[in-house]
Amino acid sequence: MPDPRRLRVTLKDVEEARDRVEGVAFRTPLLPFAAAEGVHLKLESLQRLGSFKIRGAWNRMSRGTDRERERGFLTTSAGNHGQAVAWAARRLGGSCTVYVPEGAVARKVSAMEAMGARVIPLPHREIMEIMTDDRLERPDGPTYVHPFGDPFVVAGAGTVGLEIHEDLPEAATVLVPVGGGGLSLGIARALRELAPRARVYGVQAEGAAPLAASFASGKAERLHAAKTVADGIAASYVFDYMWPLLSESLAGCLAVSDAQILDAMRNVVRDARAVCEPAGAASVAAALANPQLPRPVVCVVSGGNADPALLREVVA
Repeated sequence: MPDPRRLRVTLKDVEEARDRVEGVAFRTPLLPFAAAEGVHLKLESLQRLGSFKIRGAWNRMSRGTDRERERGFLTTSAGNHGQAVAWAARRLGGSCTVYVPEGAVARKVSAMEAMGARVIPLPHREIMEIMTDDRLERPDGPTYVHPFGDPFVVAGAGTVGLEIHEDLPEAATVLVPVGGGGLSLGIARALRELAPRARVYGVQAEGAAPLAASFASGKAERLHAAKTVADGIAASYVFDYMWPLLSESLAGCLAVSDAQILDAMRNVVRDARAVCEPAGAASVAAALANPQLPRPVVCVVSGGNADPALLREVVA
């Protein structure tokens, strides 16, 4: 199980990660959102491979030893993290295996395979269970790149927070989609020193909102199942090792419906001329549904790898 003490990254860790990922991860734009006054979009949907995940994956994998590269890399992912690990593994000259939940978005699966990854589907609950412990971390096996429970992955994700602060230092509210919680934790850990008055909220879909339930109950909650169109944040657990960190670092968690998410996708396409996937649109949906949030509001649009059929339906 990941050690929560190691996941308590500092601003120094995040600044070091930025130096590490420079030239690999793009600096993405922060733009005003025409559909809502005082709302800005941090478009990680325009990131290399279409999501923020390359920041953390490269920060972790580029530090590997020659032996680790020879053994290859292994991860679990709904798609975006898997693409980042596959891309980084190919660049480093290592093999890659990705366990994905059954029914994963075909576009994401084919992208991983195109980069040389071996993709193995497993039931969603088994994927979640894998991330609760260290069963895939074997001394002589492939190097497991945890999608969020790794300090280098969290610090890499936190570089989004550095860019937000540099581009909009007066940001009062930052909304971040949450699956496992690595992105929101990294951003919050960076901003707590740079902008202590800024409040960072997680955002989840109503059918997969264990973090919102955890803030309500005061303990890490589990759902029987996750049901949402937003596959990238289809979480059914708040992991025990993540809850203490998320509860102390975030101001709370907002939940939005699938209908609100799809409407936000439509608004982003229409008003920002940008494509985002449902998970990435969740933050925008939360901003539109909660106009009382202190402005300026930054919505982290975490990914743009939308299923083409869904995107056509939403745009139509």
